[in-house]
Amino acid sequence: MKSTLNTSRDAETAGALLVRPKFGGVALVCGDCQKRSNGPSKLKAKDVRKLLKKELHNQPVRLRIVQCSCLGICPRKALAVSAVAAGQVLAAELRSEDEARAAAAAFARALS
Repeated sequence: MKSTLNTSRDAETAGALLVRPKFGGVALVCGDCQKRSNGPSKLKAKDVRKLLKKELHNQPVRLRIVQCSCLGICPRKALAVSAVAAGQVLAAELRSEDEARAAAAAFARALS
């Protein structure tokens, strides 16, 4: 059975459940990439998450940095990262901390 919001009662109920967040987008860091046998050898998802938080701190679009399960990109010897904000979806394959800094700068330019 398909659920639709045709009646005003359903629309009011759905409106009560939706809230406006304080952040403008989400950056997703794949936590499964580091566990794979062909994943990055020295780059950890937790470290990338911290680095992105630090680099994207003073941007006009506030991003929530989240570690998640598989994004489906699955790069060899790299960590998958994606940012979603303002109707845009951006993705990157990170192999080092320098690439993580460059990706943070690219996310900031593209989303501001």
